Amino acid sequence: MRGMALVLLAGLIMIVQVTVVNRLPLPGGTGPDLVLMGVMFLALTRGAAAGAGIGFAAGLVTDVLPPAAHVIGQYALVFCLVGYLVGRAAERAPGFGAVTVIAMVILAPLLVAGVGGLLGDPRVDWRTLLPLWPSLVMYNLAIAVVAFWLVARATGERRRREAVPMGSYPVRRRV
Repeated sequence: MRGMALVLLAGLIMIVQVTVVNRLPLPGGTGPDLVLMGVMFLALTRGAAAGAGIGFAAGLVTDVLPPAAHVIGQYALVFCLVGYLVGRAAERAPGFGAVTVIAMVILAPLLVAGVGGLLGDPRVDWRTLLPLWPSLVMYNLAIAVVAFWLVARATGERRRREAVPMGSYPVRRRV
């Protein structure tokens, strides 16, 4: 049941990204990457292996979803790497996950451009990317704050329920 919910959530995030966010006339010429944020926060809650799998699947769908005009596999590679790194950091300690998310928000657009350049994408131009990069990072950091709060709420409630078992407690008898 949880797997189906994750698939539906990922699909909803991609639909909102393509139909709403990509069409908004936001300052800076770009908007937040909700798919990247979704991959990172699912990796935070699920771990490295699931993060890599979710990242690969979300990246592959992003690669073929219109208006895709880049090499197929570019986003799959980057999102798989991002999902693995964020999930691995979250497995180590909760603070490492937050630091890794911030690092990936900063580095992911550069990784996408770098992989595109390595794969021979003629549209990759650092002179075009660098002016857009600061606004993209700022939008993603703003979304990350909200997403951190949501993840903390969801996982905190679950951890509290697991820490305090419900039901009857065994009665100790004095001997």
